[in-house]
Amino acid sequence: MEPDVEYIYDGTFEGFLCCIYASYVRREVPKYIYVEEGLPLLGETATWIPTEWEKAQSVYISLSKKIGMEAQDIVKEVFLTRLPDKEMTLFRYIRLGYWMGRRILFEGGTEESESYGKPPMPDREEDLVRQVLMASRGYRAEVKNIEGSLRFRSFPDVMISCITPRNLVLPGLADYFEKRFGDTNFLLYDKTNQMAAVHREEGTMVTRIRNMQMPVLYDEMNVYENLWKPCYENIHIETPMNQRYALNEMKQRLWCEVSDA
Repeated sequence: MEPDVEYIYDGTFEGFLCCIYASYVRREVPKYIYVEEGLPLLGETATWIPTEWEKAQSVYISLSKKIGMEAQDIVKEVFLTRLPDKEMTLFRYIRLGYWMGRRILFEGGTEESESYGKPPMPDREEDLVRQVLMASRGYRAEVKNIEGSLRFRSFPDVMISCITPRNLVLPGLADYFEKRFGDTNFLLYDKTNQMAAVHREEGTMVTRIRNMQMPVLYDEMNVYENLWKPCYENIHIETPMNQRYALNEMKQRLWCEVSDA
């Protein structure tokens, strides 16, 4: 009897997609997928899955080809939620989607199943699909709510705001506010997850900033020196290795350091 297989990855979205790739190439189903920082003390037997962009790309494209374009967004969104055991939940969802195709994009899938001449999903699989779709809708609702209610404080060199979201919403928010304030420097700090979206002339980056101390926002004389200048000087925005890898909305500059806290 083969021992239980466990994977460990770096916590990035691309790294998770590489776990999907490894499972199919190795013809094995992991019992659990750990984030590097969350590996238990007795987890020395877990297999390290390195993050390789080409492999992540192939899995990302397969979601569209085998399931549907919507699957790419659903998987990205749920990955950025606080859903318990999200890696294994998404792993099972993707495997089921590869088998069921577009039927998995609908709760229950009864009508879709009939159109494909196939039986409806069993209750357990239906619960899995419902859980994923609910998490995706919850993520989208939180992003839209913040988009409509967020207010920036304007300073001579930058606009600054701070949020305390439930999920990792900065990638979606960064894209939205970049389009809205394309020619204005802004810093949006996620206090809950200790991350920041920083926009300047060169582009926008979502990055992790641990233990960041927000300045008193009414201190207009010192806000630039205390916050914006250090971020501007220390954060380096790299050009993607190959523009062809900019798949739909999966922009490398936004996903480079997104991981669960």
